[in-house]
Amino acid sequence: MDYTKKFNELTHICHESESRIIIDDKMEMIHLPFNSENHWQRIWDEVKITPPENGILNVSDSQFFENNHFNYPVFIPRHCKKSKKAIILLHGLNERTWDKYYTWAYYLALHTKRPVILFPLAFHVNRAPKAWIDPKIMVPLVTDRRKNCKTHTLTFANAALSIRLTEEPLRFLKSGHQTAEDLILLINQIEHGLINIFEKDTQIDIFAYSIGVFIAQILFIAYPKTVFANKKLFIFTGGAFFNDMKGVSRLIMDQLAYEVVHKYYRTGINEAMDHHMLLCSLIKEFPLGKAFYSMLIEENNRGFREEALLSVMKQIKGITLAKDSVIPALGTENLFGVFSNETQNIQTLDFPYEYSHEIPFPISPKIDSVLVDKCFKEVFTQAVEFLG
Repeated sequence: MDYTKKFNELTHICHESESRIIIDDKMEMIHLPFNSENHWQRIWDEVKITPPENGILNVSDSQFFENNHFNYPVFIPRHCKKSKKAIILLHGLNERTWDKYYTWAYYLALHTKRPVILFPLAFHVNRAPKAWIDPKIMVPLVTDRRKNCKTHTLTFANAALSIRLTEEPLRFLKSGHQTAEDLILLINQIEHGLINIFEKDTQIDIFAYSIGVFIAQILFIAYPKTVFANKKLFIFTGGAFFNDMKGVSRLIMDQLAYEVVHKYYRTGINEAMDHHMLLCSLIKEFPLGKAFYSMLIEENNRGFREEALLSVMKQIKGITLAKDSVIPALGTENLFGVFSNETQNIQTLDFPYEYSHEIPFPISPKIDSVLVDKCFKEVFTQAVEFLG
């Protein structure tokens, strides 16, 4: 399969509005409904560090209907009537469309012969309000922020996330928490046979990219002997402590948002816990909160994190990229280096063309598509071999 050719094909025929799409004689894509049952969400509305100021964003997060009731796409090999195996694919931070991931899911589904679920993180892709990508609404906000904040890395693409995280950095934890709870609910639905394309007790594994890796790792640390005891996790360009990430990007968040969020999760969260009992309770008493806190900096909950990771290391394999500046390969090494016998599970590659964390497989007339196709296949062949 040529990545470049398939990418162009899928972005033209895959549409969120259609419930079923026959892609070719080997693959189809369907959309399935999901209702988020995050019981913490309305309680989270009471925990605010700074009040929102922008009208378009000045809404309690629990009130965004599309974030709580949405569809997710599933790529299904056409020979597969009801499957006993599935892969959940988790995307990166600030994604607004599935375009980048359709080819990834197609390849994984085709070669593992397993359905691949593309599950959106909270307030991402089709879980985000359409207003956040409406030029009439967002351009004035971008203009005001550039004028008032002097932030040169702000773009139309990263404006909504940058503004929301600058105003309330705790949103990073809140939305991550909702996503983690949603994934556990999805896994329970599949394993109990409540989704008709899957058999009861279906084997579920995960392919995670970027911030999706961060969420997956937190889940594996929180529930290594229960929910994730027998699941595999393939990591692509992720795996570092939060402190080792640098999310400044025209496609992710601007410099101001990064500085606010990074400072908050390095030091500010400890002070916030002193003032908010809910936040303190989540982080000190609940597995997800303890796991999240352990992934912020190396010193946090170190024993808890390392004991959990040690028990699941054989279930984890991954690839980092040498020129990744958002989640550097060294950051992933810092996390897994303590497991000296398992570091071989994580491999660092360097592609022979200009790439970035956000666009590892560029579609550009300036870059040889043959090289891109080759590197895509190198990554995803390893993922198939591990998850298949």
